[in-house]
Amino acid sequence: MNVKIFIYLTTICQCFVCVLNAQTGIVGHEKYNSYEQHIYVDNLVQILISEIFVSTYYSELKKSDFKTSQVIDTICQKREINIHTKKVKDGYLFVNKSIMDKIKNIECDLDRLKISYVYNNKLVTTKKGVMEILRLREKRIRISEIIYDKQLEMITVYVLRH
Repeated sequence: MNVKIFIYLTTICQCFVCVLNAQTGIVGHEKYNSYEQHIYVDNLVQILISEIFVSTYYSELKKSDFKTSQVIDTICQKREINIHTKKVKDGYLFVNKSIMDKIKNIECDLDRLKISYVYNNKLVTTKKGVMEILRLREKRIRISEIIYDKQLEMITVYVLRH
């Protein structure tokens, strides 16, 4: 992952966590800091964002382009930070959610997993292709397949516009 975007997103997350100090005066506050933390960017685990998306879209965003929310599950001891960029449409979010649903059904190492997008039978490798994916509307697309290649540790999602 691009170091610049990683540092940027980490800084945003840390600032957000520091602003929400509702439990600071409560005994046991320190236990919230030990919760397992998951960061999702546009419905996709942060470490899974494709390098082409990082270099052509996410690295060019300003702080005002992000909306952040946080969910703390005290039962499972899990903190979930959701970051959404304002420019993406519901189709891209739907595609990423579908990818995450597929990942839940397979056993794989997220640190090694790569994701590639194929839009209208063309592999997304350019800024123009990235912007087309980001502008997708859910009602105008169909995910034809999401394929997991265990040997390559890669998920390929095939999206068609109809």
